[in-house]
This record gives sequence, C-alpha cells and structure tokens, in this order.
Amino acid sequence: MAASLQEIEPDSTVYESRTSYLNLLEEKQRALNKKQLLHRFVYIARLSPDLVEKHELESYYDNLFIKLKQTHQGEDVSGILLIYPSYVVHLIESSIEVIRGIIRDLSGMAKKVNPLLMDPKILIISRDAPTRLYQQWTSRVLNITAGREEYEQGKETAEQLAVECVTTLLKLGQFLLKTPKFNVKTSTENLHDVVPDLLIPQDLIGFLLKRPELDTPSQYLKRYDQPVDVTLDSELVWPIPGSIAFNQIAIDSIAVL
Repeated sequence: MAASLQEIEPDSTVYESRTSYLNLLEEKQRALNKKQLLHRFVYIARLSPDLVEKHELESYYDNLFIKLKQTHQGEDVSGILLIYPSYVVHLIESSIEVIRGIIRDLSGMAKKVNPLLMDPKILIISRDAPTRLYQQWTSRVLNITAGREEYEQGKETAEQLAVECVTTLLKLGQFLLKTPKFNVKTSTENLHDVVPDLLIPQDLIGFLLKRPELDTPSQYLKRYDQPVDVTLDSELVWPIPGSIAFNQIAIDSIAVL
C-alpha cells in the first residue's frame, strides 16, 4: 500500500529556521544605516598645465557625483580631494557602482581635448570598508610650494609606498573624525599648517605617477570588463580525462534528442 502523505512529508523540525552569514551581514548593514557595501577608492593624478582655476575641479566632481547618483541608487559619496600645485590626491568612499563610474570617467578624460587631470594612477580599491572616515566630500587647495620631484626610492617597493600613502590618508580621516564639527572647516582649510605630517609629500606623488606597477584606470577597466577565460591543464592533454569525455558524450546525447 502506498505510503500516506503524512508519512513521506519531512519532519518540520528538520527544516527549522537558521541564520545564515548573509543574514548577519544584512543586519550589520541595516544597523549602520548603509544601503550597500561601502568601498574606498584612492587615486593620484597630475594637474593639467592648462588648468588656471583649480576650483573648477571641485565643481567638475560635484556635477559628476550628481549624475552618478541619478543612475546608481546607493551610498552617498564622501571623502576628500587634495589639490596640490601640480598634483591631486583623491579619496572616495561610496558604493562600487559609483566608484566604477568615477574610474570610467578618469579613463575617458584622457581622450578629451583639454583634460583637467593627466596620467591618473590607482593606489587602492578597498572593498567593504567597515565605516566612513570622512563624513562628507570636501575639496581643499593646498597653498604650498611646488615639489621638485626628487624622491629617491630606497628599499621600499612601489606597492609599499602606495600603502604608505593610503595609510597617511586614513590617519588624516581619523584626525578629522575626532575634530569637533565647528572646527572641521578651519582644520581642512589649513591642513598644511595643522597636520603637515598627514599630507603625502609631493615628490612621492610624482614618483608613484611614473611607476608602471600601479594601474591606470584603463588597465583596471580592461581586466574588469574582459571575460574570464581560463585554460585548465587537463584541457591540453590527450587522451581526454574520463570525466570530461563522459560529460561531453552526455551533452552530445542530449543535443541529438
């Protein structure tokens, strides 16, 4: 006699509700009022010699962020843009979609007739940052003398120097985070006087811009956009391993049917 429906139905206690790691991550995001995972992006670049008014760069990124926010609903942009006499250092905290949009804009900027920035290099893209170090996006023109680009590399590699630069920016963010709100504006306007040790030296920026180890935006996008096509060692030998041969026979049989 066929088993009754009650006999074959699994015990409900076996399928009790459990909390997955994904559930924990989602709860963490909601507790921090984060819509998406937060990522941190840092790049350096050379200012165009044709850029007379440096505040144009601030207006340019204000408009770019507005455009990206209209097409990518997610985390707001925070960070800091430091404008040196000849270089820029830009730290951005936002969702990965917005960061990719900024990278694509940097890549396309090289094709423009009068680009604002030249020779950009990516220092780091840090994924799933636990919290923001910069509560808003700000831009500051540093009134300091131009560097001589006489940096002499010691035992440090370009990667180690890039980490050193990023660490300096994170320390700057921690400093501003601890600064009372009514003093933040004054502190950011006089960074070169208040915390000169938390600013990346100009000669180091010029040195890193020449290093081939650091990716340009175009190189990053090329690797990101191209499909992953990996050739396994087992595909280069004969005869074909039994499991692969069996799977191919099964596929051919289904195709015939």
